[in-house]
Amino acid sequence: MAIKINKRDFLEMFLGTLFSVILSLLAVIIFAIIVKYANLSTKAVQITNIFLKIFSIFFGTLIAFKSGKRGLFKGCIVGLFFALASYLIFSLINGSFVLNPLTAFDILGCLIAGLLSGVFAVNIRREK
Repeated sequence: MAIKINKRDFLEMFLGTLFSVILSLLAVIIFAIIVKYANLSTKAVQITNIFLKIFSIFFGTLIAFKSGKRGLFKGCIVGLFFALASYLIFSLINGSFVLNPLTAFDILGCLIAGLLSGVFAVNIRREK
């Protein structure tokens, strides 16, 4: 079964990804300032980074999705594009493009977060 994407769906997915990436960048900057002055363990930083990604994807989809249709598909796309965009942006900032097994888990985690966020977002916006 083919999924037909109209302009509105495409725009929602694009805006969801854009909002998620912007929110993630802002959250990472704020967290970096906190890390600079607090003595946090590496594990705490890793867990917080995962939370910030999930938070960013969730609120990006929640803000962008206006129609109550195709949440599963659109959420997966937002999660995938968020993972790719954040990998590119943070690799550019770091100056190194390294792929490792954790990158695959990161992409999978973003896909799952996008999937769940998309389902949630369209169900609270269900058309009546």
